[in-house]
Formats: sequence, structure tokens, C-alpha cells
Amino acid sequence: MFHNNRKTIAIFSCNSHGEYQREICTGAAIQAEKLGYNLAIFTCYGNYGQSTLYAQGEKDIFSLPDYDEFSGIIVAGDSFSIDEAIGNVLETLREKVKCPIVSLQQRMAGANNLLVDNMISMGGMIRHLIECHGVKDIAFMTGRKGHPDAEERLVAFYQIMEEYHLPVSEHRVYYGDFWKNEGKAACDWFMEEGKCPDAIVCANDYMAMAVIDELYKRNLSVPQDVIVTGYDGIKSGMIYSPSVTTVRVDFTDMAKKAVTLIDKHQNDPSVEDIYVTAELKARESCGCLADNHSSIVYYRCMNHDNIVNHDNLEMQFCFMNIRLGRVEKIEEINPIIQMYIYNIEGFKNYLICLRDDIMMDDKNPHGYTDQMEARIVFHNRENRGNVSYEFDRRQLIPKELASDEPQCYVFSPLHFQDECYGYEAYAYESPENAGKLYMRWSMAIDDVIMNILVKSKMKRAIDELEIMYIQDVMTGLFNRRGFEKYARIQFMNARARDSVVCVIGIDMDGLKPINDIYGHHEGDSALRAVGYAIQEAAISGQIGARIGGDEFEVLFPCQDEEDVKN
Repeated sequence: MFHNNRKTIAIFSCNSHGEYQREICTGAAIQAEKLGYNLAIFTCYGNYGQSTLYAQGEKDIFSLPDYDEFSGIIVAGDSFSIDEAIGNVLETLREKVKCPIVSLQQRMAGANNLLVDNMISMGGMIRHLIECHGVKDIAFMTGRKGHPDAEERLVAFYQIMEEYHLPVSEHRVYYGDFWKNEGKAACDWFMEEGKCPDAIVCANDYMAMAVIDELYKRNLSVPQDVIVTGYDGIKSGMIYSPSVTTVRVDFTDMAKKAVTLIDKHQNDPSVEDIYVTAELKARESCGCLADNHSSIVYYRCMNHDNIVNHDNLEMQFCFMNIRLGRVEKIEEINPIIQMYIYNIEGFKNYLICLRDDIMMDDKNPHGYTDQMEARIVFHNRENRGNVSYEFDRRQLIPKELASDEPQCYVFSPLHFQDECYGYEAYAYESPENAGKLYMRWSMAIDDVIMNILVKSKMKRAIDELEIMYIQDVMTGLFNRRGFEKYARIQFMNARARDSVVCVIGIDMDGLKPINDIYGHHEGDSALRAVGYAIQEAAISGQIGARIGGDEFEVLFPCQDEEDVKN
């Protein structure tokens, strides 16, 4: 794998634009390079709404590699928003994989598990609210029903509330989505009985920020009217106003530990559970950290710079999309990528790898072909031009990019709905940039490939219609329209050269008796035989046509009348 005989570790994650996922990629990349491993990160942007077709296209990336080739696998199962995708990955791990496996934040049978003790960390958060802020009426917004973290953090809430003899009514617990979509519904539920809780504890920071947004819409201030807390300690929670009180897990360090575990268990089939520590970060949303604290100001200043950079990227990628809209061939993509790729921070190598049957109509649209073609290649930040490097997909990249150094690549799918085109491969100059992907960029590449395929299919359809319009289907000769079209050209050429054309009229005798005695099938065979004879006897420049039922015409250019006789 990667053509360098080094051992390779894989990471499987989803929702690649998330902070958690980027931190995992960074930590694993740093440690893999340190220990001399290649790192292959397989990720996607996740599902869009409830679209099963789009989800199919996204999850194809997890079928790309040969799992037997890996020396270790890290699974971030809690990052997956496509149930079928993580289900397929886990099934493959159970049935085919013999190498060490590390599961992050979720317990997996037969794997090494790196876990956070939700009882201790979430329990510490609730104790802080009760003991330091004196709240008694606490609501809890957990994650998706059945999700291990969601259920464990909810159990911790119940246990601490029971320990302090504080009641929990039906309208003080709400199942969310670990994302930003349920803030309004959660607040509606918590306030349905007409009373606002003293505090709302959320099972992650995204839900906490969604709740705070909704509370402000209802003219409720945080933390003055309601305390709100989160979990995970993502950077956007620090930048948010008010900064979110949370429990911080160092996911970069967790990923480093995962790589170290894989290295430790290369020749040791035993598995172990390791718990990582989480730290309470008391900030503005519970009232502990004063406004404009220096650490908050720093992160907000940094966020301003990030917003400016993000806006510029959005603008640049929109311009790229406009230019790509004029592209009709895959070869035309390259110069446009050349113009905009340096907006991708810290990239070293970039490849667009396509199925080798990408231009065929009758292909199976799902998954990847055994042979792939790298059609766009930037190596060491230099454009290789229009290339077509063919390679075995098990190697992931073509041999032309082989290096003896440890390799780190991120692989992201290219598709339209459920039709798989191939994948992008990114390598970065520094491990700190590993995992930085841009959804708008990837979708622009998806769209241009889709447009190329649609335009190509339309052109073939138009060509076929043109042929049907001027060709006699039975004999393969021109029909009357085709004859008139191309005969006119021959006459114009003859006039310009002051030469002549010869026209031979052929009337097939006996067609009616053949049809009457032997049937129309044999009559058709007789017509095809005449057509075949005309084609076999053809000379250069000849036009043969069936212009009626049993009438044929042959036209060909000659120098003069003597040439016609010959």
C-alpha cells in the first residue's frame, strides 16, 4: 500500500468538516509519522437530509480499501451520520480484519477501546451546577436515542440528581441529535409546563449553542436567566458568546494514544480498554468566567481572522465553480484547478482519481473499479498536467507518487447522488493540517464531473438521433434524407472542381413475390443483401442509399465521362 512497504494505519470517520474529526486526524498523523507508519484517512461529509441516494454515494468511500492490507484501524464510530455506512464498516471489521482495531469513544467488542468516563465527567458538570451555582431545577438535553454516549450521559444526570434528592419530571429530559437542529424543539419541551428550568445541561456543545440561540430569541439571557452547559470542548464553543461551559476532551491526544495502542499490539492479539481524562471548563454560560476574559478575547480575535479567511475561500471556490461550468472534458478541469488549489491551506499533494470506466454508459454506478486512473495530479504542490496514471486501487495512489517516507493521505468520495465517480486524495505538508477538507470545493468537483458525463451522454444521443434521421435502419445505407444531404455536397464539390458525378439508380426486382411466398422477413433479408452488395462494391467517395421500398441510388465522384465509363 502506497508503494513503500511501510505498514499502514487506517482511520474511518464521517462528517469530515467537524472539529472532533480534524483533531483526530491531526493527532493520528503526528504519531503515525513519529512511529514510521503510513496513515490512510477515509472520510466523507455525511448525509444530506434523508436522501438515501446521496448517502449511498458518500458511503462508497469506505469500500475503497482492501482492509486486509492495514496493520491497524482506528474507528470514530460516533462521527457517522449514515447508519448503513458504519454498519458496513463494522461488519467488515468483524468478518475480515485481523489487525489491531481501536474504537474511539464507543465500546466495540474485540477491539481496543479509548473511552471517556461519562459518569465522572458529566457527573462533575452537574455537581458543579448544584454546588457552585445552587441550581435545583435542571433539564437535560441528550443525544440520539440509543447512542451510547447519549444514554451514558443521561444516566449520569439521573444518578447525580437522585444523589442530591432533586426531582426530574418528564419535561426535563429531551433526546436531541448531537447537532444544531433541535434547539427550538428542546426549549418548547422544557417550557411546556409553563416554567423555565434553572439550567439546561446538553450532551454536547453544538446542542448547547442551539439552545442558547433559541433562548435569546425568547428574550431569555444566559446565564442570567438560564444556565446552559455543553460537552466536548470544541473551539467554536469557546468563541461563541457567551462562551460555553463544557467538559473538554483532548481528542488530538486521544488519537495519538490510538496509534500508540496499534503499535503496541502489532504482535499482541489481546485488547484493552483505556479511559482518557476530561476536564471541566467553566466559562461564561454558567457565570463562572467573566466577560472579556483574556483567553476568550484571544479566541474571538482568532475567529475573526478565520471568518475573513473562510469568506475569501467561499468567494474563490464560487469563482472556481463558475469557471468549471464551461468545462466539457475532463482534460479541461486541470487548468482551473491550477488557478484555485493554492487556497487549500498547507496541501502538498492533490489527486482526482476516477473509475477507469467513467465515460461508459453501461457501467455499475456503485463503488470503485479494480483499476483507477489519476487524472488530476499535483505533487509537491506542482501540477503534473493532464495525465492518466493507471493503478491498482488497493495501492490508493499511483506509483508515480511513491515515496519511502511515511505517507498520510485523506480520501474523500466523488459522486453525484448514488453514482460513484472516484475520489479525491489529499496529502499535507504538516500533520497539523491533516483532515482539512472543504465541502464547497469537493462539491464543485462532483458537479463538474456530473456535467461532463451528462454533456457527453447528450452528445452521443444527438449523434445517434442524427444517424437515425439520415440512415436506413434495415440496410445501413443512407435513407432519402441522408442521400439528399450528402448528394448536395457532392454536387457542390464537383461544380467547384469542374468535374462530374455518376448517379446509378437500382430497382430491385422480385421483392413482392419474395414477400408473398416466403414472408416479409425474407424480403427484408433480400433488401439487406442488396445493401451489402452496394457497400462491398463501393469506391472512394461513394454514397449509397435506399430511397424507397425497393429503390436504391448510388452516387460517386468522377473526373470526366470517360472516368464514369471505366
